[in-house]
Amino acid sequence: MTAENPAGQRVVIDRYPDGALRPSDFAVEAYVPPIPQDGEFLVRTMFISVDPMLRLLVDAAPFGGGMPAMPLGTTIPGAAVGEIIATRNPAFKVGDLVEGRFGWQTLAISTGTGVNRVNPALGKLENALGIAGLPGFTAYVGLHVAGGVKPGQTFLVTGAAGAVGSAVGALVRARGGRVVGIAGGESKRRYLMDEIGYDAVADRLAPDFAAQLASALPAGADVYFDNVGGLLFPKMLPFLGRGALILVCGLMAQYQPDDAAVGADHLPDLLRAVMFKGLRIQGFTQLGQDALRPAFEEELAALIASGKVQPKVHVEHGIERLPQALVNLFDKSTTGKVVVSVDAASGSLSARRTREEAN
Repeated sequence: MTAENPAGQRVVIDRYPDGALRPSDFAVEAYVPPIPQDGEFLVRTMFISVDPMLRLLVDAAPFGGGMPAMPLGTTIPGAAVGEIIATRNPAFKVGDLVEGRFGWQTLAISTGTGVNRVNPALGKLENALGIAGLPGFTAYVGLHVAGGVKPGQTFLVTGAAGAVGSAVGALVRARGGRVVGIAGGESKRRYLMDEIGYDAVADRLAPDFAAQLASALPAGADVYFDNVGGLLFPKMLPFLGRGALILVCGLMAQYQPDDAAVGADHLPDLLRAVMFKGLRIQGFTQLGQDALRPAFEEELAALIASGKVQPKVHVEHGIERLPQALVNLFDKSTTGKVVVSVDAASGSLSARRTREEAN
C-alpha cells in the first residue's frame, strides 16, 4: 500500500436474496482501488446513501428480468459524498468535495461523469445525499412535472416520512401549498407534523385510517405523489379529487416479494377512477433533468438560509452497517433520509463546514 494506492473497504453482493432482503446477502471486504489514469480521480467517501431502489438491483432478475443481474462479488452501486484525494482530471482538484455514484466503498475511481460538487450553501455534507441530493432533487422534479404548486392545491404524499416524501412536504409547504402525508405510526406522524410542516398526516396502521384521510381531504387531493405503489395505491383512489394528477416516482412496496399482493387485481378500480374522475397518471425520475439543478439549488439554499427548510438526516456509523441499514428501510421503515458515515474524517470535516458557515 502506498499514498497513491491506499487500501479501502467495500460492500459486495454475496448471494441473491431469496424473499426478503437479509444482511447476510452482502459481504464487506478489503480491496485496493486502481491508480487514477488520465481523466480520472480518486475519492475517499465519507457518507454513503442508503436507497430503496437498491433492493431491485441486487436481485437475480432485476426489474423482473428487464436488466441483467449483477455478478456476485460486485460492489453495490449507489450515491456517496466524499473528498478527492488524487486526480488526473483537470476539471477536479485534490480537496474538492463531491457527490456522485461512487458505490458502497470507502475509495472510488471516477471520470467525473454524473459527479456534482457539494454546494456549501446547502449545509452539512450529508445533506448532499438527502434534501440537497437525489431525494430532494427528485421531489423538485416531481413538482416541476406537476406544474409547480398552485394556490389552494392539496398534495397527498405516500411514504411521507421517507427521504423523498419528507422533501416533497417541505417544498410544498415552503411554496404555500397544503400537504397531507401517509406514514406508519405516531412517531412518524409527529415528525412530519412538527418538523417537516405537513398540514395533516394519516396513520396507515390505525384502524380509522380511511376516516383520517377523509377528514384531511374533504374535497380530495389535487396531486397524489406516490412513492409506495403496491396495495396502498388503489386505496388512495377514493381520496383523489376530480382531474387529480397522480405522480409515480417510487414503488417501494413492490421492491420485495409480497404474498399479500399476489392475485389482487385492482386494474378495474383504477380504470373506473381514471374514467369517471378524469385522473392523469405520470411517471417520472430525475434522470435527464440536470438542467433543473441550478434552479433547484438556488431555491433550496434560500429556504435553508431562511429556516423554512431544516434538513434532517439519519446517520449510521461504519461501512459494516450498510446492509442492515438497507434492510431496515423495509423492515422498520426508517424515518427520513438514511446515510452511513464510513470515514473517520467525515465528522470533523462536516463540523468544520458548519463552523465555516457560521462565521
